[in-house]
Amino acid sequence: MTAKCHCNQPHLGRRRKFFRHGRKKVFYEDQSERKSFSPMSKRKAVNGHTIEHSIAFLGNPNVGKSSLFNALTGSHQHIGNWPGKTIERKEGHFILSDEYFSLVDLPGTYSLSARSEEELITRRFVVENKPDLICVIADATRLERTLFIALQVMELTDKVAIIINMQDLAKKNGLQIDVKLLQEKLGIPILLISAHESTSIMRVRKFIFDSLHTDKYSFTPAMMVYSPKIEYMIHNISKQIEIRTVRKDYPTRWLALKILEEDQSILEDLEKEFELEDVKTKLRSRKIAEKFDSIAEKFDPAIELSKSKYSSLHKIVHSSVSGSSEFIENRSDKADKVLVHKFWGYPILISIYAAFFLITFYASTPIINGIDLLIQRFSEWVRLSLESINSPLFLNSLIVEGVIAGIAAVLIFIPIILIFYALVAILEDSGYLARSAYLMDKVMSKFGMQGTAFLSLIMGFGCNVAGIMATRTIKNEKDRVTMIIANSFIPCAARLGVIAFLTGIFFQPWLAALLMLTLYGVSILLVLITGFIFQFFYKQEDPFPLILELPEYRYPRFRNVINLTWQRAGIFVKKAGTFIFLASILIWFISHIPFGAEPDYTIAGYIGRGLAVVTEPLFGFDWKMMIPLIFGIPAKEAIISALGILYGAGGSIVTSLRASWSIPQAISFLLFQLTYAPCFAALATIKSETKSWKLTVIGFIYPLIITSILTVIVFQILRVII
Repeated sequence: MTAKCHCNQPHLGRRRKFFRHGRKKVFYEDQSERKSFSPMSKRKAVNGHTIEHSIAFLGNPNVGKSSLFNALTGSHQHIGNWPGKTIERKEGHFILSDEYFSLVDLPGTYSLSARSEEELITRRFVVENKPDLICVIADATRLERTLFIALQVMELTDKVAIIINMQDLAKKNGLQIDVKLLQEKLGIPILLISAHESTSIMRVRKFIFDSLHTDKYSFTPAMMVYSPKIEYMIHNISKQIEIRTVRKDYPTRWLALKILEEDQSILEDLEKEFELEDVKTKLRSRKIAEKFDSIAEKFDPAIELSKSKYSSLHKIVHSSVSGSSEFIENRSDKADKVLVHKFWGYPILISIYAAFFLITFYASTPIINGIDLLIQRFSEWVRLSLESINSPLFLNSLIVEGVIAGIAAVLIFIPIILIFYALVAILEDSGYLARSAYLMDKVMSKFGMQGTAFLSLIMGFGCNVAGIMATRTIKNEKDRVTMIIANSFIPCAARLGVIAFLTGIFFQPWLAALLMLTLYGVSILLVLITGFIFQFFYKQEDPFPLILELPEYRYPRFRNVINLTWQRAGIFVKKAGTFIFLASILIWFISHIPFGAEPDYTIAGYIGRGLAVVTEPLFGFDWKMMIPLIFGIPAKEAIISALGILYGAGGSIVTSLRASWSIPQAISFLLFQLTYAPCFAALATIKSETKSWKLTVIGFIYPLIITSILTVIVFQILRVII
């Protein structure tokens, strides 16, 4: 008996139904291609536990996936990068019933296509790493949209479960989800939760445990059955690529779908074995058009596949969700009328970030003063202890004025970094950070840069390397190259530490916050000016709009804020601390050799005095100010270390800097180090991304020239005024 589809509408068929009734599997992949899901997965002992399970968390951005991951794993997690990528990889674990559950938080994506690195990483992990269970996290308030990726995962593997988050928000919107009916229609386990509720974490752990161990849930994922024409094309392609040497781990039917979608990653691999262009030409020929009584030239398989999935999802969600289907204006909608208003949105944005910096300085100033006092006393105690045992003067100086002074410089700005990242986490978890990107998109478009470039700018505030790598998502070549070059104007976390530290020394907290906000404004203005200038060197292309999902406003959750702050600050301090320790030793050597000589006549003194001939009258930089800037070129973290050694030797760096620098010098130094040159890691990334030495040189020289001109103008004006 042959299975036929007489309707024009796509539908979801149950795989077990067709197998049990012995129907001919014309439009379905061979049963052997999908190995049945064995719930129990026994492996070697891990940390004394006899069983290890591999769990992957997958879903759209802003569905609470990472928050749920953090709540489940707590401090038992590791953050790194995916091999060969700068995309963050988060792994963690929890233990239940003496079993070890290893969790991987996959990058947030909207699909499993090959349009971005995140999508490629996600689907490769699903197929090649073969996790025991894939948990797709969905949003109860946007169920139809966030379940789209679940259908795509179900076409790749049977080992799928769905966790629907934000149940509380759905109830507020008057929505009721029939989990049992939804579970029956999709054929996979489903759990409905509110991640911020304390009981939900234990429920999720039990849900994962039961999914792997008991018969409580069945894994018979519903299978998409497309229109007769699409199924005919899938069938023909599947027959031709069934026997292959590449992508053997991927289901044949899924590969056929990707060929129809013209997925470049899949096509590049399969075209090594098959003449796929010939296959697609035949499938789009008049023979098929006549067979199905349609016009082949107007038929786009990729669009048809997406329409089919969304049509099926709409029917499933419509039947499983009850409540008001009409638009109800909630608190977020009302708030957005003001916060993202075309006029009032910008003064509010500036006010929020002004308060952001003001809080940073007022909260950190007393802590910094306390740390500085402790460091002075500790340095003096170490010096006296070494002298009491007749330690050589050379060693005393190295330990006190080199190692301790360098490390002390890092400790002093840790409070600022912690407070800064805590406030960033609050803005992010509240939902306002995404609104900032939306507002700035309108501004950037007026300077010849499309909104997609703003995502790179946001990434650059954490690290310029990440900002440059993020330009891969920019399709417009002009915007991409422009943002790669302009990224040097974006102050990374290391430069933030210098700015926050120095402004806190020379200015009152309210004035320090205002100056810091001004410096950030200058950096963004330089990015916009760069976009305006570079548009004259590239042919105009069609703009690519910014597609950004604005999450619901909500109260920041304490657990999320702590986790995000700890992760980001921890990574930065670890990176900075490692480099600064080595840089401190090197800087001490060049500033003390020959040992016993006056500072002006050391190696650093000769280098600095040579440059100061030009920089002191123009920029206001004496030789001691030039050395930190030179060491800051390889890595900006060294600036703080150099300042600590040159100005904090055996005493208070705060007192020494206040006595050595004038206000015009301090502001000029802050402005110059803000944007003067990318670090070596950023330069290497520019070369890697552009494949051009010419653009790499421009990426170094262009910001150096612009910053130098701007700093000279500012210093000369301030010297007259102040």
